[in-house]
Amino acid sequence: MGNQADRHHLHAPLEIGGTVFRASEIAQMPTFLSYADSARPWLWAAYFPFLLAYSDSPARAVMLGEHGGSLFVLLHRTVRGHSHIDFLLPPLGSDYEGALENLASSVARINGSTETRFLWADLPGASYGARRGWAVTPYEHEYLYERRALIELRGNEFRALRKRIHRCEREVQPEFRAFVESDVPECEALLREWQDVHRQDPVPVFDFGYTLSAIRSAARFQPPHLVGVVADVGGKVRAFAFGGMIREGLGQFFVLKSDPACKGLAEAMRLVLAERMEGCDLVNDAGDLSKPGLAQHKRLFRPVSFVPTFKMACRSAS
Repeated sequence: MGNQADRHHLHAPLEIGGTVFRASEIAQMPTFLSYADSARPWLWAAYFPFLLAYSDSPARAVMLGEHGGSLFVLLHRTVRGHSHIDFLLPPLGSDYEGALENLASSVARINGSTETRFLWADLPGASYGARRGWAVTPYEHEYLYERRALIELRGNEFRALRKRIHRCEREVQPEFRAFVESDVPECEALLREWQDVHRQDPVPVFDFGYTLSAIRSAARFQPPHLVGVVADVGGKVRAFAFGGMIREGLGQFFVLKSDPACKGLAEAMRLVLAERMEGCDLVNDAGDLSKPGLAQHKRLFRPVSFVPTFKMACRSAS
């Protein structure tokens, strides 16, 4: 009962600085995509299905609002019994500094003595924050792949990856197909298996909640905004993956889970997903959480560049 009450409170419309912010819902996607195509973000988190899945929680709500000619994406939570607002992303707009300064002041009044944070910031956003005297902390470098190269796998640089894929085809014999809604129960079961295996990892991955939401909501989206793939092994789903278009020309690998006993299946799934993400010249695969094994895995796909990300914080006025 308490969770439902918290969810209702956090997801209710919220007026900040004269702008009404509303919890993310699929009807807002055309507006978000219009701003994204204009602002051309590079961040992995600037992906609407992720925002929708991340907001599907009794503990937080992703709020969207148009303010001063830009689209702002906020995170509404409860901290010590009081509403707390953070910026989830930099504003989507070509000239947002004045609007951001105005909105940041309004958010600071809501947050009181606690910090206001940017959970994901790009280089322009970090530069702005530094000029304003905010605490700017380098976070991760997100991996950027050329989609065509992942489809073709030409040259010596992809030799190790080709060997893994051939071994997977020979030993695991996966059958790849599009995700359909009837796959939800098997994908949920696989996610819980994966969670149990990795529960004691030194660097945990806190993606269970939004991955579960993505599984349950995937059928509401259509390509190119979200593409879903599953791999059947012996008649059972042993891997699933979702990805899609952030904005024209740029896609992202959203979530991917596979049975670790099926060697090479995670690599094969990324390639199959990339092949089906039409309209995306480049693909953002997020960072590696400073996990050596994950970094080694992502380097197999030969990133052509990296997207630097930052976290920012400013102390609210008392």
